[in-house]
Amino acid sequence: MRCPDCGFEDEGRYCSNCGGLLAGEVKPATVKGSWSDRCPVCRANPLSKTMNKGFLGLTSREIYSCSDCGATFTSGGENTFTFSGVADRSNPIWKNYGKQTLTADEWQRIAYGGASDARQRELDLEYALEQFQRGFVPELRVESNAVLLKRGERAVAVIPGVTLKEPRSVRKTYGGGGGPSIRIAKGVYFRTSGFGSRSESHEEIKAIDSGTLTLTNRRLVFAGGKRTINFPLKKIVGLKPYKDALAINRDGKQRTEYYTGLDNVNLTIRVDDRSHVVPLSGLILMCMIQGLINSEE
Repeated sequence: MRCPDCGFEDEGRYCSNCGGLLAGEVKPATVKGSWSDRCPVCRANPLSKTMNKGFLGLTSREIYSCSDCGATFTSGGENTFTFSGVADRSNPIWKNYGKQTLTADEWQRIAYGGASDARQRELDLEYALEQFQRGFVPELRVESNAVLLKRGERAVAVIPGVTLKEPRSVRKTYGGGGGPSIRIAKGVYFRTSGFGSRSESHEEIKAIDSGTLTLTNRRLVFAGGKRTINFPLKKIVGLKPYKDALAINRDGKQRTEYYTGLDNVNLTIRVDDRSHVVPLSGLILMCMIQGLINSEE
């Protein structure tokens, strides 16, 4: 099957060259036998096994090699194998898995168009984020909803322990007097020189309040101990994600708002029969917001 993104011929659901989603819903067939029955790199020939003896012949290790593409795999113990070399270093399998140590099941899965556990997790997350942006947004409700919903409105995510931060101007003054001092009384001195000073101003991101951030299909609501922020999603003009935060610029608000501490809660990502528990991040929340905005247009 040819990848629609890069044109690479591959099998399975995801392209092993670029990670793009292949057309259709084809899944790797159930495979039996040894992992070495099919080379994970060229997928043309089985791997041949040899024993490489170490110093004075006291130790030995298994080497699996392909006569077609020159791929070599070294036994790492406990049913794991390291992809140690290949003739063509531009091969996409080498780019993705070169020098990696994976289990026999993972190498067998790769040989039939699948991916390693870690790579599959990345691909599933990328696929899920694409679905979020298209409007297929899952619900993340970790506590009872405290926001009064309007007709036709539903809570999508309720995230406690969020800290609101905003940039604030901070001014510092530097200066001092110099010159000789004259004693005019006990403990009292008069300085003869003048006083010079200079002032500098810069912005710092400061914590404003802490509370619960609620995302509905129409609004974003922050309920803190000091203030409440409530605005329609369509007022958002800019989003910048961070690992544990999301920066929001919105119409009618001059300062950027930073909602931090998003990774206090986890989200379960489900793709096919696989599920992954990941901490909520600014990127995930951004894709959820984009999907909700797109679905309302």
